[in-house]
Amino acid sequence: MQPQPHVFQQHPGAMAQQAMAAGGPQGMAPPANYRKRPSEADKHIKKKRPTDKNMPHKIESFVPESKLYTDLVEFEKTLDATIMRKRLDIQEALGKPTKVRRTLRLFISNSAEQSSNTENDVNGFDLNNGNVPSWTLKIEGNLLDAPSKQPQPVQKLTSFFRSVIVELDRDPNLYPEGNLIEWQKQPNTSDFDCIEIKRKGDMNIKCKIILHLESNPQKFKLSPALADLLDVKLETKPQIVMGIWNYCKNHKLQDAEDKRLIRCDNRLAQIFGYPQLHFSQLPELITPHLSRPDPIVIDYTIRVDKPITLSSKCYDIDVELDSIVRQKMMQIVSCAQTQKEIMGLDDKIVQCVQSINNSKIKRDFLMQFSKEPVEFINKWIASQARDLEVILGESKVNLEEIRQTDFYKQPWMKEAVFHYLTTKTQQRMQELLTSQRG
Repeated sequence: MQPQPHVFQQHPGAMAQQAMAAGGPQGMAPPANYRKRPSEADKHIKKKRPTDKNMPHKIESFVPESKLYTDLVEFEKTLDATIMRKRLDIQEALGKPTKVRRTLRLFISNSAEQSSNTENDVNGFDLNNGNVPSWTLKIEGNLLDAPSKQPQPVQKLTSFFRSVIVELDRDPNLYPEGNLIEWQKQPNTSDFDCIEIKRKGDMNIKCKIILHLESNPQKFKLSPALADLLDVKLETKPQIVMGIWNYCKNHKLQDAEDKRLIRCDNRLAQIFGYPQLHFSQLPELITPHLSRPDPIVIDYTIRVDKPITLSSKCYDIDVELDSIVRQKMMQIVSCAQTQKEIMGLDDKIVQCVQSINNSKIKRDFLMQFSKEPVEFINKWIASQARDLEVILGESKVNLEEIRQTDFYKQPWMKEAVFHYLTTKTQQRMQELLTSQRG
């Protein structure tokens, strides 16, 4: 049974006019009666990235091995949930830095290069040979072996210092290049195992080597009063605030109603100058009592009377390193290459699944055609006709039905022809009147 045409909302005469304007049963509808389909460029449709990785339904009946893929997809979902949970745990652990205390041993030495005058005679000295006496100061260091046998992180010498300053005790008139040599750590630069400073000179020189340690997070030196209160000389700002908070709780200095309100005792009042304060004010109030840690100062004499001079002392400095576990966790969190590889594999899987879906659609189409060719073609044409109506616009006449002769044998056809001819006659009369007046 053919579907009923969607034409009953329109007058039969007007409907017949539209059908006859199409050129009879075999005519095509005039393009002016339909809206033009907008182009893809006008729509500016942004293509979405396909993410469907599910196999089509009933594919297992054709390919039994596809159940293995379904099991893998379920396992991948469980694995992704586990990895995400572990990643959140790692990020939380990174917020609580764990440090390992190690000992850095420094070695200081210098070498001297004299002029290459091989003859004692004055006439044998060549002013143009360019060999000027000079010396080279070397600062080297390495970490002492850790007590545990587990692998420990390896860091280079300059990674432990924020800056290194060398002050030379010599006449500035004789050496215009200056007596202050400073190295500052710059972001995104490589670290080194040795610091070498080369200058001209043929006299022994006293110098001071000033080392400023690097700490992450930054540590501060506490004022004497605050250091005596907390019994600590160097600490990070969050730990200092926490120490004051613990002092207030232990000495019951919190307000009975508002626990964030601190009623200062004599020691706190002497440090901060207030009888009471709010907990949120602590970070600001402790700032005047914090300063940069004192640098490490080493006195050394640069000797030029022999080619190589080694200091009779070595210097041990306590340093803090990130634990090897923390470094591995940071590598896992910041590994972007692995994520790119996973995304690339996901895209390939989606493309394969889309190809399987398309193949199944083609197979279903051909299977239905092979079983009932005539019925399938009729249904397919009717479906295509409805789709065509939607594409072309709000058509009031079914394009497929106006091609059938039964459409023109309906009872209202005579009245429709009468209205159509009347309209054409009026149009012709109007054209004649217009031409006569012109």
